[in-house]
Amino acid sequence: MTNFGLSGLNARILFWRSDRIEEVPVRTSRSATAAFVTVMVFTLLCGVAMAHHGRAGYADKVSTVTGVVKTVEWKNPHVYINFNVKDQSGKVTEWVGELSSPSTMLAAGMSRTTLKPGDEIVVKGKGGVGGNPVVLIDSITKDGKPIVGDPSAEGRFIENTR
Repeated sequence: MTNFGLSGLNARILFWRSDRIEEVPVRTSRSATAAFVTVMVFTLLCGVAMAHHGRAGYADKVSTVTGVVKTVEWKNPHVYINFNVKDQSGKVTEWVGELSSPSTMLAAGMSRTTLKPGDEIVVKGKGGVGGNPVVLIDSITKDGKPIVGDPSAEGRFIENTR
């Protein structure tokens, strides 16, 4: 194979003929290589940029729901709280509450041990559209004390930290 020097990359194309395989050297230019690398970088970055979701699944109205913690999941990109809510007829529904990122929640004073299974909590936030049992959490109160956010204010976690 012929070496074309440092001005470009060397490649080989194999052509299959009926009686033999021919090897043809091909020179790729720096501009073609740069274009390829640029396309790959933008493809990867677009995937990262589009990875974060919107809030279309949450209603605009802020509401309050009381439940019992089932699990707390500290994982990127958000902290999730799974909790059981009992309605007036006694039926239990599992809800999923979404908080901000783990680092934001740590900075807000919440730790991995703040909430444990069995804790009764009052959650304030934007519930799921169409009555879906999900909530974008703005504040959590446990034993009458604020754990995250300010239950008398609105908007810190549902507006500024996403």
